[in-house]
Amino acid sequence: MSSDEEILVGELKVVYDFVTRAKFRKAFEALLKLLQLKTPELTEAPLAAAGIEDKDSAEELFLFVVSKYADQLEQEEKFQEVFEIIEQGLELFPEHPELLNETGVRLQRYGRSLEASICFERVLLQEPKYLKAYQNLQNTKCELVERWHFRMLNDVVRNAAYKRAIQNQIKAGHDEVLDIGTGTGLLSLYALKCEGIRKVAACDGSEIMVQIARDVFGANGLSDRICLFQSFSQDLKIGDKFSLIVTETLDSGAFGEGILETLIHAKQNLLLPEGRIVPSQVVLYVSGYRSRALTASNILINEHFSSDFNLPSNCLISKEGIKCYDAEDVSRIKANDDFVFVTDTVCAMTVDFNDLECLVRCQEGLEVDQFELSCLDDGILDGFVVWFDLELDEDNKISTDPTTATCWNQAIFKLNQRLPVTKEQRLSLTMSCKDGALAISHNLNSMDNQISIDEHVLEYLNDAEYYNKLTTDIEEMEDLEKVLDLSLFPYTGLKLLKEGKTSMLFCLDRAEDLIEFIANQNDIPMSAIMLLSSLPEAFLLNDYTLDLIILQPVDVFGQINSEHFCQYQSLFPKLKPTGSIVPSRLELHGSIVHSDWIVKCCRVENPELHQFHIDRYLSTLETENHLDLGPFTYENLAEPAKLTDVHFDGKLHEADMQLALREPTDPAHIHAILYYYQIEFAPQKEFLSTQRVQSFAKRSAFIIPKDAFQGGNGNAQAGQENDDNEEEGGQPARTKVNRVNINIVQNHGVIKCNLLDSETAQPGYRQQPGVTINARVIARGMTDVKKLIEHTSSNHFSEPAEEPAAANHLVEIA
Repeated sequence: MSSDEEILVGELKVVYDFVTRAKFRKAFEALLKLLQLKTPELTEAPLAAAGIEDKDSAEELFLFVVSKYADQLEQEEKFQEVFEIIEQGLELFPEHPELLNETGVRLQRYGRSLEASICFERVLLQEPKYLKAYQNLQNTKCELVERWHFRMLNDVVRNAAYKRAIQNQIKAGHDEVLDIGTGTGLLSLYALKCEGIRKVAACDGSEIMVQIARDVFGANGLSDRICLFQSFSQDLKIGDKFSLIVTETLDSGAFGEGILETLIHAKQNLLLPEGRIVPSQVVLYVSGYRSRALTASNILINEHFSSDFNLPSNCLISKEGIKCYDAEDVSRIKANDDFVFVTDTVCAMTVDFNDLECLVRCQEGLEVDQFELSCLDDGILDGFVVWFDLELDEDNKISTDPTTATCWNQAIFKLNQRLPVTKEQRLSLTMSCKDGALAISHNLNSMDNQISIDEHVLEYLNDAEYYNKLTTDIEEMEDLEKVLDLSLFPYTGLKLLKEGKTSMLFCLDRAEDLIEFIANQNDIPMSAIMLLSSLPEAFLLNDYTLDLIILQPVDVFGQINSEHFCQYQSLFPKLKPTGSIVPSRLELHGSIVHSDWIVKCCRVENPELHQFHIDRYLSTLETENHLDLGPFTYENLAEPAKLTDVHFDGKLHEADMQLALREPTDPAHIHAILYYYQIEFAPQKEFLSTQRVQSFAKRSAFIIPKDAFQGGNGNAQAGQENDDNEEEGGQPARTKVNRVNINIVQNHGVIKCNLLDSETAQPGYRQQPGVTINARVIARGMTDVKKLIEHTSSNHFSEPAEEPAAANHLVEIA
């Protein structure tokens, strides 16, 4: 080895020394200097002498150091420096997927989701199978435009009612319109299309929605007829007032999006004295319900767990249960026969949006409505469900009643116990909406001491089948002296401790209070439990220490636990030669389904929105993976089948398969691949499916793009022709298909299913029509990471920039 190589080896060992002592700033500076000056000399020999296998390992070392150093800077709130070190890394490794992904993750963490999506898309343009970025991009799109937005736009009943109400008001002379919370601009478009309209303005606090609305107005040739502001209505700085204000800023509990505060300000500052507001009023209804699915996320109801650890059934309550209400689609839960109304329904509150005094009284909590519910029969009461009728004007009304097809969910107020009730028992309640927070007061909750834990942990504990199968399979194992239980909650490890089958438990500290409570209740010494703050702490254990490692294979949303799978191989050295890792096997299963509901949650299906070009500008924000699917209506077009084995590592794996449809099907009716998992905890034991009504892990679905089949000739095999030569409307009939080819990719512990183009044997990746939002952002000058960093740093905690133009007075429409 030459003298230069010896110096290089010494410098690399210095870097390693800094890393082992967690001196990541010094490690970064030393490694950066080395890579900048010595890169040509990083030959295999000096790398191996320094303990680095190859150049890829040197790159991995640098990425590890960058990540750890960035974490330290974040803790010190030195956000500018975080992106400076990432930029330095990109100068060394241009377009490196891991660094670009790291940039996106941190941008998303700081609330800059739009810029984060640019980073993730850049990664996927270079490496379409880099599924860590794919998963991050899906999550980011959901933050940019929440999925309920698609359901709302696809609600033709809602849209038609608003359209008629706006037309009625403009016809009556209210011809100066302000659209508050415009979103994609649909209500403003309705106004602009009316005869006699004089002026229209619109505002929205979301940067991304204002961008979409601006493009929609431009595509409809209306840019010069509307003034658009990126601003909340309370912050508008304009001198004009309006004769009509339209808004649809109502959540499942009516007031949760701040509509009371918004309308109070609007009536005082933006509305003419004779002006009107659409909607005109809201009427709220309440009923009592029973539902195991809703209760399982709120209190402990698994009797097996309670008896094993001597716990009262209602001693655990969700931290989230403390909040006012949840939003749930009751009609979907009812479809699964798991929602029953146990009381009558009463009209509890009415709020007139055109009455300033009424709005103020409600906002200040002075409007309190008392009412009684009567129980229909003997049974169990789990909580109360609230929905509303939204009266737009005298002629148009929308109902969010669970029996109607509506884009709104219902507001769910859960009790902290399952309360026995008798027929005709009267329940006294009070409803209010102080500060815009809908609340129901009563004296029906248990006053016992309770422990608050994470909602998802409760769902996990309440999955009795999973609990029983896991504990039974593991209890048959022998010589389990030391156990590492990385489950959402380590009930198996605790049970082994209680029964004396193990002497030491290592587990995560995410539910530390509950672990200590159970230990005290069951005479388990805390000295036998070592709490870890994260999975990496497990690697600090000595090798050949553990007899059993229990992983959490799937999370509550229906995704593979990528962290556990990527670290699976690294955990093996911690096992004794006779040790085991649970689960031993995981399979991905699924089927091809038709579901109007699921596509309406994921993309624009309403033909009217196609005419307005709204679908064109929302298409880039459609997601391909719908997670956390509760019960919903669908039709299986193929028999459920095993799609692939899930590999316990973070490497790239691919598999192709073909699913035969039950009968030849129009490609337009093939909507999604519904998937779930089969888990084998111990070798040669029966599998447990997550496709169960009471499974803590929800199902998920890969959404099939509209253009996936290319007229039925790609991505599938053709079957028989349609009986008729033409569809309705004189359009040529499409060829039906009878088989679907699927490409399954696994990488970084993430799985993605693509339709496989049978002609090219390549995954049929989606081509977005038109100009995408991200392309426009890049065109505005945010193409390189440095500018992106400067933008993020300067706007980290700032308000959105004010809109240019249209400052003091609005132009009237000629």
